[in-house]
Amino acid sequence: MSSVEMLLKEIKSTFGKEVSHTFIEHNELTIEVKIDDLLSTLKTLKQHKAFQFKQLIDLCGVDYKDYGEGAWTKPRFALVYHFLSIEHNQRIRVRTFSKEENFPLFPSVIDLWPAANWYEREAFDLFGFMF
Repeated sequence: MSSVEMLLKEIKSTFGKEVSHTFIEHNELTIEVKIDDLLSTLKTLKQHKAFQFKQLIDLCGVDYKDYGEGAWTKPRFALVYHFLSIEHNQRIRVRTFSKEENFPLFPSVIDLWPAANWYEREAFDLFGFMF
C-alpha cells in the first residue's frame, strides 16, 4: 500500500461522512468537504498527529460555469486548498463548494494559517468570493 493510499485510509477512518468524495490523481489525494464541515476538518488536518498538514501551499478559487461542456452537476464555485505535511512528506488537496452561486461565501482560514490572508484577498479580487 502506497503512502497516499495509507493517507486515504486514515482520512476515511478519521472523518467518515465529513468527507463527501475522495480521489487520487498524480499520486496526490484530493478530498471534498462540505462547507459546513470545512473548518473543523482543516483544523484536524493541521493538528492531528497522523496528518500534520501545517503548511498551506496555495488556496485558489475555481469557477466551473463552463466546465465539462455543461455536464458539470456540482455547484459552480469552489475553493481548493493545497497543504503540505513536512513531518510526513505528504500533500493533500481539499476542495469545498459554495452554497450560493450569486454570492459565494466561504469561511476564512486565516486563524489557522495566517498566510491565507493574501490568498483569500486574491480569491476575492478574481472571483468575488467573500470570507
